[in-house]
Formats: sequence, C-alpha cells, structure tokens
Amino acid sequence: MLSIGPKKRPGFYVQTGKTGPLDAWERGAGSGNVPYLPTYWAGYPKRSAFYSRDFCHQLIGAHLLGLQEENFTMLKAFAASADEGKKWFPLWAINFNGAPFLLDYRGNDNFVREVPATFELVEKAYELYLWTGDERYLKDEVIWQYCSKAVTDFIALHDQQLPNGIAEGTGKGIFQGAASYNEAQDAPLIESGDGIACQFKAFEAYAQMAALRGETKLAKQFAKKAADLKVFFNQNWGTTNTNTYNRGYTADGKAVAGWGKENSWFMPMKGLTEGNVPRTQLYLDFINQRLESKDDIPDNIEAISYIPETFFLHQQNETAWKWMKHIITRLNQQHSYQSATGRNGDYPEVSYVLIRNTVVDLLGITPQASAHALSTLSHLPAEIDYLGLENIRIGQSLVALKQEATTALPFACKQEMPR
Repeated sequence: MLSIGPKKRPGFYVQTGKTGPLDAWERGAGSGNVPYLPTYWAGYPKRSAFYSRDFCHQLIGAHLLGLQEENFTMLKAFAASADEGKKWFPLWAINFNGAPFLLDYRGNDNFVREVPATFELVEKAYELYLWTGDERYLKDEVIWQYCSKAVTDFIALHDQQLPNGIAEGTGKGIFQGAASYNEAQDAPLIESGDGIACQFKAFEAYAQMAALRGETKLAKQFAKKAADLKVFFNQNWGTTNTNTYNRGYTADGKAVAGWGKENSWFMPMKGLTEGNVPRTQLYLDFINQRLESKDDIPDNIEAISYIPETFFLHQQNETAWKWMKHIITRLNQQHSYQSATGRNGDYPEVSYVLIRNTVVDLLGITPQASAHALSTLSHLPAEIDYLGLENIRIGQSLVALKQEATTALPFACKQEMPR
C-alpha cells in the first residue's frame, strides 16, 4: 500500500525519478517495483496513477511549480492512449510508468471514460503552449493526432442518439461512457453542459493551434465551429423552455435544467454562456445559492475547487474569493473519501489549483510565452490590499508582479537559462 505522511506540499506528489508499484490503490498494494516517468499525482493519493480530469485542472499549478516535463509527459500519455479501438476516448487513469491503471480499465469496451475529459485535454494542450512556448504542443505527432481526432472522429462516433454535432455519453455510467463529470447520475444524460462547454473550448483551442501551425484554412474552419456552437447553445440547446440554462439532454431528447453541479457551472466557467447578459448573471446567482445549500454543495472538495475560477472569470471577485476561502479553511477536514485521501488538503488537485487561483485568477495573468508577453487584470477582492509574487514562470522567463487593488504595478522579468 502506498503510504502518505502527515505533512503535504505540492512537490511531494512529484514522481519523477522514483520507483514504485503498479495498480496500487486504497484496498490493494499493487505489484512490482518499476521506474516511474516524469509525472505527479493527479487523483487519489493512495493510487499509483494520474487521472485525466485531475490533470487538466492541476497542470497550470504544476507549470508554475516548474513541472514542465511532467506536464508534457502526462499529456502525451493521455494522447497516446486514445485510439480507434477506444473510439478515441483517452484512458481515464494511467499508472506512473505509463501503463493503463487497471482499476479503471478492463478492456476497450469496459473502462472509465467521461466526455468532457476528451475535450479538456485539447484545450489544455493549447493552454500549456501559451505558458511555455514549447512547440512540442503544436508539432508532436501523437498530440496533434489526438487533438485532431478529438474534434472530428470522436464527435462523429459519439453523436448517434441525438444527432446534432454534440458528443454524447451513454447515460449508463462511467464504465460505459458518461456524458458529464458529475458521476451522481441524477438524470441519465447523454449530452451534458460540461460536455458541450468543453467541446466549445476544444474547438477554440484547436483553431488557435492550427493557425500557429500555419494551417490557415483549418484554423478558420474550427474558429467558425466554435462560434457556431456558442450560438447554437445560447439560442437553442441551452435555452429552450427554460429561464436559466439547460444542463443536459436525455436519450429521448428531453432537456434537463436545474442543478447539476459540474454540468451546471462548467457552462459559464468555459465561457459558453454569453457574458454580461441577465440570464448568465442570474445563473451565476443560482450556482452560488445552490452551493450555499447544505443539500446541494458537493461533498468532495475537488469539485468545489472549480468554483473560484468560475466567478473570477465573470468579474464577481468577492464571490470568487469567498469560495476560495471556503476551500482554504477546510484543508484540514477529512475528505469525503477519507480512505483514499485523508484530509481535504491531501487531495493533490486542491493545492495545485490554489496556486493557479493565486496567479491566474487573483493577479489575472494571461501569458503568451512565444511572444515574450503577458497581460494582467487584477481580480483582488476588497479584503486584499495588494498581492505580489515572484518567479512566475512564463516560457524561459521568471516574472515578478505586484497588484494593488485593481492597479497593476510595473513588473520585473528575468531570463532563465534553458535547462
């Protein structure tokens, strides 16, 4: 069994240069003692694996900690795991040596898979390029094939029950293919709000990557696909017969509104809902109200870790900071799945995301490493007079930046020698 000590730091989770068992989990010690790839824990810290959903949410925090090679290795491992036999779904979980994590993989027709992860990996490939300037994210053949298949063949293969250009799950659970990150299955969704939101972001990212590769026609095609999908959502899929937003559809074509956790908040978080319109503002109020309800707030802290960025994106800084503090003040509480995790603060995603929240959300940094540029937009709440950070890694540079209230002060930048 993998042992977890009482004190944690994000660096503890790095597995680069280590050896250990395969397929270890909270009820089994696993087997063997093999060299691990450049990786870090992303998922339950008593499992010898990294998970696609967790990885997508942790990777910017990991980048800021200097884990560039780990991010590339892990992204490529997920990309390489998708093939025609899996209908272009990536694996949900991978051992630290790159092998399938067998708890979640029993064969190509029987493994955990959730639609949003397929698309988030495309979005995050582009996001990592913005932070690093590493052209492998654009030119690596395995990654480019994965991104291309995710936005084409994957959708075609998984748009059979309600043909409308939206990738579907089965409505039958995670081992058969779930439409949503919300595994509670309060409704048998085959299309979900987080699925369509992540598909939208994948189209946007793929268009940008194609442009950077010099594939102008392809870039225009997918920029249009992204724009068209947003219109379709806001005029049809998301708004039919509701004053708020639909969060999914069942196999009979019935729209489902109400509270769906991830399949609710991912829609504004990914920018799929229109920005400063009354419907979106009311929906953000609805999300906040549901989270304040003891009945509706998620039990697992890692789900709540998405909430600050959702509200920061929409300039609701006080609400975002409230939920960021909610997470921080509960780090020492027991996790909802204690046997696999321990405390909330022991769940790797939480610490990495808090780093991301501080740099990306509070300071409001948007990087463009290849152009040696960045932009900032302060999101400091009234409770924070100023925030200053050093050694913010953008490409081969380390940046120091300070914000006072909503004012950005001049920043310092130094070049770092390539490693």
